[in-house]
Amino acid sequence: MLRSSAAKLNDVVIAGGGVVGSSVALHLAARRPDLKITVLERDPTYATASAPLSAGGIRQQFSNSENVALSVYGAAFLRGGLAALANADPADVDQQLGFREAGYLTLASPEHAAVLEENLATQRAAGADWIDLLDATALEAKFPWLDATGVAAGAYGSRNEGYFDPWGLLRAMRDGAKARGVAFVKAEAVSIEADKGVATAVRTKDG
Repeated sequence: MLRSSAAKLNDVVIAGGGVVGSSVALHLAARRPDLKITVLERDPTYATASAPLSAGGIRQQFSNSENVALSVYGAAFLRGGLAALANADPADVDQQLGFREAGYLTLASPEHAAVLEENLATQRAAGADWIDLLDATALEAKFPWLDATGVAAGAYGSRNEGYFDPWGLLRAMRDGAKARGVAFVKAEAVSIEADKGVATAVRTKDG
C-alpha cells in the first residue's frame, strides 16, 4: 500500500504509467519539483497498452474547439515541448519520436461541404490556421493521384498534422519524468483510501 502525503511517503500517486499517466507525471514534476510522485504500472512491458499499439496519428481537424486546442498543444509538444520538459537533447527526442508532418486530408461530398467549412472555422479560431479548404480542382492539382469525382471540398493541414512513433513518445516521457525524480513502480492499483474526501492511500493488488 502506498501512502499519500498524510504519511509523508508520497505526495502524488498516479495509477497507470501509459502515455497519459507518464504525461501527467512529467508535466506535474516539471511544474512542482517539490512533490514526491510515484507512478504505478501493472505491466512495464506495455504489451497490451493502447498507445504503443496505436497508429500514432495527430490532427487538428476536429469539430469542437477543445479537441483542436488539445491537439495544437500536442503538436507543439512533439515539436520541442517534450524535450524542454524532459530536459533532454532535442535531437535525441526528435529521433525517438520520428514526427512526420505528412498532413491529414478530409474530404466532403456536396451535401457535407458546409460541415467541413464550419469545422474549418472552429479549427482556425482555436489556433490551427494551417488548415486550408480546397475545392475539387485544387485537390486534383495538389494530389494528382486523387479522383475528385463527387468531392466538393477537402480540408488539408499543411503542417502539425501527421504521424509519430507512439512507443518513442511513451519512452521519452517516462525517461523525462524519471529524470525529474518520478518513481515508476510495477504494481496494480485496486482501491483508494480516503479520509473526509481526501485521498490518503492507494492500495495495490499485492497489498
